[in-house]
Amino acid sequence: MGTRAVFTFKDDFGSHAVYKHWDGYPEGAAEYLTKAIPFSYGLGRYEADDLSAAFVAANKKGGGDVYLSPSVDAHGDLDYHYELTAAKTNGQLIIRVFHNEVTFKELFYGRLKDFVDTYGSSDTKKMWNELDKSPNKLYEGA
Repeated sequence: MGTRAVFTFKDDFGSHAVYKHWDGYPEGAAEYLTKAIPFSYGLGRYEADDLSAAFVAANKKGGGDVYLSPSVDAHGDLDYHYELTAAKTNGQLIIRVFHNEVTFKELFYGRLKDFVDTYGSSDTKKMWNELDKSPNKLYEGA
């Protein structure tokens, strides 16, 4: 059984949705989003179309699991919805997470870095640390 999720990447120029059929729970989402960063401009620059394409490039292993979607509303059986934007003041990636409990309820709102710190495995945190050039690392072993 899949844990279905839609990842919506938004900026001033539009939004792009990507459907993920398997492992869309927060622990998986932290890994998939971190894996997408090297395929994009990186943590210093956010463009919704770039990161959505990077998400597909980093996570699509075959047919059916990851594909483009018109919007979150195109799916009636979702478990999670993730919205990615960038903060206007400093450009940091911001994530809103909604969990479907009959209706969607907000589960998390904040920096992607904090989401990875909260839900990411130790391997995902290590991967984040390799990408993040800021001094405050998530994982002590890195």
